[in-house]
Amino acid sequence: MKKYTLRAFSLLLIVLSMYSCSLDEYNPTEVTGDETLATFDGWKGMQTYCYSPLYDQMFSASDYLAVAEAGTDIWLTSKNATNTQQLFYYEGLTTSTNATNKLFKQAYSIINTCNAIINRAGNVADGNADDVTVLTAETHCLRAFYYLVLVTNYGNVTLSLDESTTNAVLNPKRNSVEEIYAQIVSDLTYAAEHLKTTPYENNSARVTKKTALGLLARAYAQGAGEGLKENG
Repeated sequence: MKKYTLRAFSLLLIVLSMYSCSLDEYNPTEVTGDETLATFDGWKGMQTYCYSPLYDQMFSASDYLAVAEAGTDIWLTSKNATNTQQLFYYEGLTTSTNATNKLFKQAYSIINTCNAIINRAGNVADGNADDVTVLTAETHCLRAFYYLVLVTNYGNVTLSLDESTTNAVLNPKRNSVEEIYAQIVSDLTYAAEHLKTTPYENNSARVTKKTALGLLARAYAQGAGEGLKENG
């Protein structure tokens, strides 16, 4: 009887000792987005995402082609089909039409990411300063490109340069075409000044000084077509 009592008592001590132990574990899910973007790796990872529309749906699907080219006289619908008459003949065309709506949302979604990268660049705690400068310049170039897509196809849209918060803007205000082109020129000028002719990390998929200058020339040409002049 004493033998069984001793075993039971020993087992009880073991159980109690297990409950008294504490283990400090790192939970990666508790890391906030702000903390991630304060590190160079996290910030750079999101910066790379700013390129995603260029190899994803914006150009790999027919939506951009439909918006940019379908309304010209070089395109006709097959057998006079009516399912694409909004884009091919501008009959009933609205911003809620699938292709136009998709392109619009894609551009604004990634512009918000660009805004976050640009505005948070100064908060990156680690990483090489030159790398941060180059990647920030890349993002200025990309933001300018996406706004060039918007102003070319949608006219005077809303110009947003701040990262969106949880408070949605339910009544956005349109900016003038002049204001939008001025920001595009500003972004591309900054990019051209800080980018090199060779791509970052020799990655040919990244934008360079040549990219920024080429887009800047396009912006000036299109702006002139709108009757705009630099500095008024």
